[in-house]
Amino acid sequence: MPSSRALIGGSACLLLSLLLGLTSVDLVTFLLPGSSRSGMRGSWDPTKLQWIALVCVLGSVVCGINARVILFNQASVQRSLAGEWGAWASPLWWTPILLGLLVFYPLPYFNHHIDKFLLCLGMAVSWNLWLLLHPDSLRWWLQTRAAAWMRTALVNVLLVLLLGEAAVRLADPLLEQGGLFEASADTPGGGIPFQVTDSNGMKTNSRGFRDRERSLVRTVAALRILAVGDSFTWGSGALYDETFLALVERNLQPSAPGTEVINLGLVGYQPEEYQALLQSHGLAYQPDLVLVNFFVGNDFMPAQGEPMIVAGHRHRVHVNGNWFHDHLSWDHWYLSHDLRYVVLLAQAKWREMLGVTDLGMFRPSSGGQQSPASFQGWSPRYLQMIQGMGDQYLRRDTPAFLERWEATRNVLGEIDTLLRTRSIPWVLVLLPAEEQVDRDLQRLYIRTRTGEPEDYDFDKPQRLLRDWALARGVQLIDLAPAFSLHVKQRRLYVDNDVHWNGEGNKLAADVILKELQPVLATVRPRVNAS
Repeated sequence: MPSSRALIGGSACLLLSLLLGLTSVDLVTFLLPGSSRSGMRGSWDPTKLQWIALVCVLGSVVCGINARVILFNQASVQRSLAGEWGAWASPLWWTPILLGLLVFYPLPYFNHHIDKFLLCLGMAVSWNLWLLLHPDSLRWWLQTRAAAWMRTALVNVLLVLLLGEAAVRLADPLLEQGGLFEASADTPGGGIPFQVTDSNGMKTNSRGFRDRERSLVRTVAALRILAVGDSFTWGSGALYDETFLALVERNLQPSAPGTEVINLGLVGYQPEEYQALLQSHGLAYQPDLVLVNFFVGNDFMPAQGEPMIVAGHRHRVHVNGNWFHDHLSWDHWYLSHDLRYVVLLAQAKWREMLGVTDLGMFRPSSGGQQSPASFQGWSPRYLQMIQGMGDQYLRRDTPAFLERWEATRNVLGEIDTLLRTRSIPWVLVLLPAEEQVDRDLQRLYIRTRTGEPEDYDFDKPQRLLRDWALARGVQLIDLAPAFSLHVKQRRLYVDNDVHWNGEGNKLAADVILKELQPVLATVRPRVNAS
């Protein structure tokens, strides 16, 4: 019988052999021409999956041989070496690698997972090849000072991560109430206050929104409009003065002096967050009208993700149905979000102290018109990104789409009920994705994705939302027709980016102003000047 240490080492090799063998079988069955399995997001590379399957077969064979030699060959050098490993040596080295293989499992296919899976797979196969082919040199290396340093560093990193995660989870209620993250009260949407966003020095306000300072207390008898939304409402792709909400506010001044258009847009937000932000913070502004800006590209059918609240801040984390990924990947750790927030806040404060400006989260447009003729074309990366949001364009409903549409209707219904019970009128503004308004991009989208042109209906999301709004008696503004009409005259979107440039924002403001006139004619300010 092997020693207990050799038994642990041999069992680890056997477990890894089984895992890699099952992974190779899973990949091969997925790649078979007649396979009906799905779950892919965007473009995927069958050649890369074939190579991964081949390496998994090789790794499974090598690990299996090592397991047999260690467990059953008493005279083998591998068994002798495994018997020299400390009781915690095998778990210490193999646990991170096994978790990496499980967390970044290659199906469903995501490019950022594939690279990390390959890294873990390469480490596992290389180690086992070394153990099988040159065990004496492996024994020598394990006795070097470098190997000892690596063991010590690995132990310290694991301890810091585990103890740190436990600590921040226990402290999370205190952090939410105001301890380390005082911004949970001052920045209700989780935004960073006083962050530079424009090349001209424009900063987020004290509540973390990309807007000038706004008072909750109304002191003038002027119209107050409140807008919620995602990065389009935030104004990604344009300077603050070019954003469509800033333009709407400016252009309303001649006819309605003092009108405010308060921007509560936040990058990455979804309809669930719109409703929560309205209820927790937006209504405190006592708005006369609310604009809910709905970006059809991902508000309707977002990429994989689910909300996560850490220290009072709302995040959206990536999920793909893999239990290990959805519970153990780094962005599901409280520690990752707390550390990221501390770093971002420290950077913002440091830049504020130094008076340093930057371009913020997104590079602004240069302004002015850009001819479509000067556009160089769409990148494969951009196509992959927009295709990851594309089930809502299929004429035939998928189960995932129906589930998301049901959730979307429920959230919009909650917003409608929330505002109706307070007698606050609201307008649902539909912001089109570029693939909905540009016919050339539509053809490219279909050609690089599976299916035929007749399988797609790029107006389907708007049609469903129009029908819903009509049934509920909700005012709706659809920007898609105007964008379809003007997209060939000038560039309306940032090149290879889903957001509008300055011209797109200007067109959106023009359409919204025109469509809002009948609504504004019936709206009166809620308070008089004090």
